Amino acid sequence: MPLAKEKNGGASISKVTVKEREDEREEEEEAIIERSLRRAMDFYSTMQTDDGHWSGDYGGHLFLLPGLVITLYITGALNAVLSNQHQHEICRYIYYHQNRDGGWGLHIEGQSTMFGTTMNYVTLRLLGKEAEGEAAERGREWILRHGTATTISPWGKMWLSVLGANEWCE
Repeated sequence: MPLAKEKNGGASISKVTVKEREDEREEEEEAIIERSLRRAMDFYSTMQTDDGHWSGDYGGHLFLLPGLVITLYITGALNAVLSNQHQHEICRYIYYHQNRDGGWGLHIEGQSTMFGTTMNYVTLRLLGKEAEGEAAERGREWILRHGTATTISPWGKMWLSVLGANEWCE
């Protein structure tokens, strides 16, 4: 909402009240729909940045960042897109959200899963972290204690296949 306030000079979008709704019932259905859509577009356009996107926090998920890193790695663009500092901060984020048991969940507060642990372990390795490093080693041990990465979900098997670490047909 700070962006909406900045773009509107502090003006807020009016809320629909019960009285408005009673008045709207008398209008034709198409007019109601059109007005509602225009209000929605007006509302969301106030939060749109100048370059066309809607900024916002999408933190907490631990399965999205590995997909980005894997994609950049297989396309050869990892170092071109992510500076050393970015890569360092990605690793720090992953380290910080490692569970006490050595694994990672689907999100920062989730219990460890094979998918979360394998994807974050692979991400650390692709970013140059040694398998013997504390976080990576604990993650690898979690994976081995829970049946190996071959028990990862199909979505994880797809990512591992793209990397050449899993057979595509499995």
